Amino acid sequence: MSTGVSSAPAGVSRRAAGAGWGLRTAVAALVVTILLVVELVGFMQLIYSGPLAPSRATGLSAMLLAFVSGSLVFAVIRRGVPVTHTFIGAAAVVQAAIAASVAERLAATGVTDPEVIAAGVLLACGLATLATSLVFLLLGTLRASLLAQLLPYPVLTGFLGGVGLLFVEGGVQSGAPHAGPLDLSAAADPGFLARLGLTLAVGLLTFGLSRHFRHWAVLPGVILATVAAVHGGLWWSGIGLPAAQAAGWLLDPFPSGSLLRLPAGLGGGFDPDVLVPLLPKILTQALVAVIIQILYVLSVELELQRDLDIDRTFVASGAANLLGSLFGSTAMGMGRTPTVLLHNLGGGNWLGWSLTVGAMAMLLVFGAAPLAMLPRPLAGGTLVFLGLNLLTALGGTLRTLPLWESVVALAVCAGTTAFGAASGFLIGIALAILIFAARYARIPAVRLAQTGAERTSSVIRAPEVARALREASRHTAIYTLQGYLFFLNAQAIYRRAGTEDDLCTLVLDFRDCVGLDSSALLVFRKMAQLARQRGFDLLLVHLAPEVEAQVRRSGLSALPHLRVADTLDHALRTAEDRLLARIGVAARPEAADFAGQIGRTLNCTVGAIDLTPYLAVETLGAGDTLVRQGEAADALYFVESGLVSIELEVAGRANLRLRTMAAGTVIGEVAMLQGGRRTATAVAETACRLGRLDRTALDRMERERPDLALVVQRFLIVELASKLFDTTRLLEAETR
Repeated sequence: MSTGVSSAPAGVSRRAAGAGWGLRTAVAALVVTILLVVELVGFMQLIYSGPLAPSRATGLSAMLLAFVSGSLVFAVIRRGVPVTHTFIGAAAVVQAAIAASVAERLAATGVTDPEVIAAGVLLACGLATLATSLVFLLLGTLRASLLAQLLPYPVLTGFLGGVGLLFVEGGVQSGAPHAGPLDLSAAADPGFLARLGLTLAVGLLTFGLSRHFRHWAVLPGVILATVAAVHGGLWWSGIGLPAAQAAGWLLDPFPSGSLLRLPAGLGGGFDPDVLVPLLPKILTQALVAVIIQILYVLSVELELQRDLDIDRTFVASGAANLLGSLFGSTAMGMGRTPTVLLHNLGGGNWLGWSLTVGAMAMLLVFGAAPLAMLPRPLAGGTLVFLGLNLLTALGGTLRTLPLWESVVALAVCAGTTAFGAASGFLIGIALAILIFAARYARIPAVRLAQTGAERTSSVIRAPEVARALREASRHTAIYTLQGYLFFLNAQAIYRRAGTEDDLCTLVLDFRDCVGLDSSALLVFRKMAQLARQRGFDLLLVHLAPEVEAQVRRSGLSALPHLRVADTLDHALRTAEDRLLARIGVAARPEAADFAGQIGRTLNCTVGAIDLTPYLAVETLGAGDTLVRQGEAADALYFVESGLVSIELEVAGRANLRLRTMAAGTVIGEVAMLQGGRRTATAVAETACRLGRLDRTALDRMERERPDLALVVQRFLIVELASKLFDTTRLLEAETR
C-alpha cells in the first residue's frame, strides 16, 4: 500500500519534468527557427538583389533544399553533440558578388529571360559551393583543417571587417530599397527615410542589446517587436499587404505552394564562358568558408565546453555542401549563434535539432508564402547586426595589434569594401605572403657561425700541425643554416659572408634546412662569384637529396670555387688541407719519428737510439687492419707515416668512422695503459709505417731506463689531455 502511495507523486513528478523538458526544447527550437528564417531571408535578399529580384523564389527554394538535405547529411556523418548547420554569412557576401557578375555578363550577351538568368546564377553558385565542399573534404580527410589558421591574423580580421561593411551596405539596400539613385530625392522621400531608420534601428538595437544583455530573449524579442511595429503601423495607416510590399515595407510575395522544384534549364542562350572569370571569386569563397568554419568551431567549443572534432566537422560540412551544390545554394557550415542559442535555451538535444530542421522542411514542402509578412527592415537590420559584430571584432583587434599590423588590417578592410570580397581577399593573401616573408626573414638563417678553431675535422694531426691550424683558424668559417631559404634570408647569408676577412674556405652546413627556392639559388650563385673574386672556396654539405638535385640542375655545382661535400667532416678535412697549403705547412708530413715528437712536445731531448730497443716497426698497406675492436689491448702505436682510420663496428651496418690519425699521432694509449679490450678498430687509409710499444716493452723500459719511461709517460699524459680537450670542444660545438 505504501509503495503505491509513494510512487504516484514520483510518476507525476517525472511526467511534469518531462513536460517541462519538452516545452523548453520546443521553445528553443522555435526561437532558433525564427533566427534561421530571418538570416535565410537576409542572405537571399543579399544574393538575389537588383536585377535578380524576380529570381528570389528560385533562390529561396535552392537554399531551403540545401539546408534541409545538408542538415540531415551533416548530422548523420558528424554525430556527437547536436549542432546547427546553416549558411556562412561571409561566403554569402562573396556569392552575392558571383551572382551579380553572372547576371551582368548574361545581360551583356543579350540574355533577358529571368529563368535562364536564375539558372545561370544557380549554376555559378553551385560551382562555388562545390569548390568549397571539395576543400572541406580534403582538409577534413587529411586532418589538416587547422592549417588554414596560417593566414595572418591581421589579414583575417581586416577581411572580416570589410565583409562587415559589405553586410551593413547590403542590409541598408535590402531593408530600405529605393527605386532611383541614393541622392537628394531619396533624402526627400519620407517612406525611404522611415525604412532606412528602422533598418538601422533594428541592427543597432539588436547589436547593443545582445552585447549588454546576454539573454536568450534578445534576438527573438527584437524580431517580434519589429514585426509587431511594422504591421501595427501599416494597420494604423490603413495600408494593405500588396501596397506595403510595393512600397518596400514587406518582402515581395512568394509563389504559393511547395518550393520543391528544380530550376529551369539553361537553354541555348547561355554562354558557359561567362563562368571562367568567376574563378577567383569561387576560390575566395572556398577559403573564406574554411576560415569562418574554423573560427565558428573553436568558438562553439569554448562556449559549450565540448570537443567537436574539427576534422570530422569539416568532412560532414563538405558532404553537406556537395549535396547543396546540386541545388545552387551558397556555402554552409556549422552555425555559431544558432548552435549556442539552441543549447543555452535548453534545446541542445536531438529533439530540438529535429524540430528546427522540421520547421524549415515545412516551409519547403508547404510553401514560404507566410515569409512575405516579414518586414524588409527586419531582414536588412539582421545583416546590419551581423556587420556590426564583425566591425566590432576588427575594432577590438586594432587596439591590440602593433601599428604596422593595424595598417595591414585596415588596408585589407578598405580593399574588401572598395573592390569586393574576392579582390579584398586576394589583397589579403598578397599581404599575408609579404608579412610571412618579412617575419621569416627576421629569423636568422645562420643558426651558428664558427671558425676553424671551434670546429675541426676528425683528423688528429701532429701537435705542430694542429697548432698551425689553430693559429690560422680565422680563415675558415662554418655556417650552420636553418629553416627554409628564400631570397631575403639567403641574402642575409651573402651579406654576412661578405664581411668575413681574408677567408680561405666557407663551409655551409644545410643539415637543419628544410628546403630552398630558386631565388635562394640565385643568391648562392652570387656567393660563388664572391668566392672567385676573393679567392676562397665555398663548400656545401649535408644537402637533402631534393636540394642537391636543385643545386646540380641549376649548374651551381659546376662553378669554380663551389663544391658539394657529403659530410661536414669531409668538408672540414678539405678546408684544413687547403689552409695548411696556404700557410705552407704540409698537411700530411712524409715521416715523423717518435723520439722527435716526444722532444718537441715536452721541450726536451730524446734520441731515436734511446727508443729503438723498445719499439717494433710495423708496415701496413691501404685497407689493412691494425687492431680490431674487442681484441686484447697490449700495445700502443705511433704513426710515423700515412693515415689510420679509427672505426666503430656496429652489428648489421657499415663501420662508423670516428676519426683519422695522421703522422705524428698516437693510437691505443688508453687501452694499453689500463688494459682490457680494444674499443674500436684501426684500419690503414693509406700505406702506413708505425712504431709499436707494447706493455712488456714498457715494463722493461721502466726497469732499464726509468728516466726514459718517465718521459714517455709524461708524453702520453699530454697526449691524453690534448685528446680530451679536443673531444670536449667537439661536444660543445655539437650542442650549440
